[in-house]
Amino acid sequence: MKLKLIYTSVVVAIGATNIAFAADRVEPNERAIQLDTLSVTASADASAEGLSSAFAGGQVAKGGRAGILGTKDNLDTPFSITSYTNEFIQDRQAQSVGDVLKNDPTVRVARGFGNFQESYFIRGFILNSDDVAYNGLYSLLPRQYIATELFERVEVLRGASAFLTGANPNGGGIGGAINLLPKRAPNYDLNRITLGASINDERNGSADIARRFGDNDEFGVRINAAHHNGGTSIDDEQAELNLFNIGLDYQGERLRLSADLGYQNHQLDHSRTNLRLMSQVTKVPSTPNASENWAQPWSYSDEK
Repeated sequence: MKLKLIYTSVVVAIGATNIAFAADRVEPNERAIQLDTLSVTASADASAEGLSSAFAGGQVAKGGRAGILGTKDNLDTPFSITSYTNEFIQDRQAQSVGDVLKNDPTVRVARGFGNFQESYFIRGFILNSDDVAYNGLYSLLPRQYIATELFERVEVLRGASAFLTGANPNGGGIGGAINLLPKRAPNYDLNRITLGASINDERNGSADIARRFGDNDEFGVRINAAHHNGGTSIDDEQAELNLFNIGLDYQGERLRLSADLGYQNHQLDHSRTNLRLMSQVTKVPSTPNASENWAQPWSYSDEK
């Protein structure tokens, strides 16, 4: 009998506890607060706006730098802008700005008149490689040949651009403007080694390494190095490229800083120049052999 009374007391005590808990319980909907949706995005760009996100497939971005208007989505501006991403550059195995823009239907790539620089014809109007901007600034890039290891994205703005990007050094830009975005350390460790060879006996190798440091990963370092050497698509023409570039950035709560230091040496031997058809030509000549080299064996270009 004594054991039975004790057991009954325990059961009653437990039941009372459950009843008290149920009485104090608050319904979830009585004090729930609906929070606004918070979107968090990561960017490899040191600016406050960051890089525009890419479309599905990662080949082109949803927007780009619209000059003094800043970074804008394509649907928010009345301008025609295409931003080719680094993934696009890697997939196409592009080695220069010209290799990237050959995929743009509004741009034709050729060598300059009487020299060996890349020239870009946007909507039929020439834009020399001297007039390509680097993060919105002119006269910072190599004059004749710009290797892809130096930049993250290629942005093409079609149409008159001086009112957005300012006048370029040679006063061109009638058909459009080209802006290159520098490489920055992403929010993850990057170790990329690329090796290649071609049927023209060309051999190339490049390295892309990035790290972030600090308590909040506020300091970033990205290093790029490349070496290309061998023949080209033109008979007997030889090309060699040596490149080194380092990009530094600081991303603080109230301050953002970035700096770039680069070196490029591009050499051409037995280099073929372009020919121009003058007004004295009265009929269209037959199509020449694209690989034929009419240059003198001693011709060369050494650009640093």
